[in-house]
Amino acid sequence: MALMLLLGALALAIGGYLHATRPGKRSTSLPLPVGSWGAPANNDPRVATAAMMYLVATEDAAVTPGKMDQMVALLSATVGMTPEEALICLNSGKHLSRRLDGSLNSRLHQLRGAIERSCSQQEKEDVVAMLRTVAGKSAERVPSIREALGRIAGSLLHG
Repeated sequence: MALMLLLGALALAIGGYLHATRPGKRSTSLPLPVGSWGAPANNDPRVATAAMMYLVATEDAAVTPGKMDQMVALLSATVGMTPEEALICLNSGKHLSRRLDGSLNSRLHQLRGAIERSCSQQEKEDVVAMLRTVAGKSAERVPSIREALGRIAGSLLHG
């Protein structure tokens, strides 16, 4: 009887593993490949960066499909994710950003911890460059964006 229970449990475990790792299955969390940025779970600087990008993009207007594509492309090219991983990251960042309160500057600074702890100086420069790219002309036109980008750049790049 115990042997049958053990074999049943083993079959369930193998079936679960095969189901979870089947090709084409949509990932619900970000993998952490060798040489990737940061740490897993809620301390992931990739998600913090995506949240920052989303906050900057939504400060002045609603996010358009073109802006979403731009952010996915930036994450893919700069951080080295596949487009699917970048979209998951961006959606996670979007959800994270909705839990933050305060001015744009305050919200960006609430997210900087994971980036400061986990990223190299070059990666921090990449974060600032991505934020400036997402802001585009709004950085010149919208005072809150211009000020927040200047302050977060100062915090990330100069401590």
